[in-house]
Amino acid sequence: MEFTKTFNELKKIFSLERDKTVIPNSGIEIQLMNFTSSSSLVLPSNGVNEQTYFHQAIATNDGSIVENKSFSYPVFIPTSQTLHSKAIILLHGLNERSWLKYLPWAYYLAENTNRPVILFPISFHMNRSPENWANPRAMMPLLANRQKMETLDMSTFANVALSQRLSDDPLRFFASGKQSAEDLIYLLDTIKQGNYPLLAKESQIDFFSYSIGAFLSQILFLANPKGLLCNSRLFMFCGGAHFSEMFGTSRLIMDSKAYSSLRKYYLNDFLDELKIRSPFSTYIKKSQLGEAFLGMLSPETNREYRENRLEKLKNQVRIISLKNDRVIPSTYIQSTFSSLKNKIKDIVHELDFPFEYTHEIPFPIYNNPNHRLVDQSFKRVFEPAVDFLK
Repeated sequence: MEFTKTFNELKKIFSLERDKTVIPNSGIEIQLMNFTSSSSLVLPSNGVNEQTYFHQAIATNDGSIVENKSFSYPVFIPTSQTLHSKAIILLHGLNERSWLKYLPWAYYLAENTNRPVILFPISFHMNRSPENWANPRAMMPLLANRQKMETLDMSTFANVALSQRLSDDPLRFFASGKQSAEDLIYLLDTIKQGNYPLLAKESQIDFFSYSIGAFLSQILFLANPKGLLCNSRLFMFCGGAHFSEMFGTSRLIMDSKAYSSLRKYYLNDFLDELKIRSPFSTYIKKSQLGEAFLGMLSPETNREYRENRLEKLKNQVRIISLKNDRVIPSTYIQSTFSSLKNKIKDIVHELDFPFEYTHEIPFPIYNNPNHRLVDQSFKRVFEPAVDFLK
């Protein structure tokens, strides 16, 4: 498969408006599956209700965003006469509104593993968010208002909705992550019980996770809710570091004020709140997801728990990092697994590409001969992913 050619071909035919799309000259079709989230955004508290924020274009209470509750997601399905017994869940990055970037990723994985690839959207991302959040015209008043702040960097149409939402309430990062995790748990449980139309009962489900999707999947694997991930494998790309070692200021992710608010809350205020006995602090300390989230906040938080769990997971996890990644640096990904000592070389493999790339755009689309370098580099990531997940 040629990455650039496949991207351009899939871009022309992909649509979230069609229930089924047959990919020409392949044994793969894209089918849309419907999902309704039963997870609540309400967190254990002392009775304080969620605030409603009235900023232009995002004036809402999160629980009222219908797109986040009921949505569809695409599945790349290789032709088969029987139900598949294995599948891969692909998780995307932070502040993404379109699946286009991931279409050749899913196609390559489906074609070379002969397994369905489920592209599952994180809470308030992709088509789980209002269309206005990705509309430059709708975001213009909000952006203009936000850019009045002093010492504000990297504020753009692309990141202003997320930046404003996280600045208003940093706890949204945890709440939406919790909802995403619980949605995935429900999906995994549905498959295990034999109630998923494309897969056989007790099917093997593995993960290919990128960026913040890797952070989410790490938490799931550490927590292993209901024992659903005991035999699952996790391949991470551009992810694997602690929250404290990620640097989210980016024109495509969030602006500097939002990033500062997020870091201040989770590395200071959040930890202070846990010292006070409350329903929220009890939930974080005693629930599987809360304990795992705490373990991935920083090298110092819940360290013994994290290192014990990583030791048990060492044969289930593989990672490819990028040398020039500035958002989730390779050095910090490696340090997360340094407690495994001689095993880290088997788990984390650093790559560098012979062209300009970023964390957000690891495989740029070139309409010139340079696309061959991108095509080759794409395979350097996805060939080992297939070998591990096949």
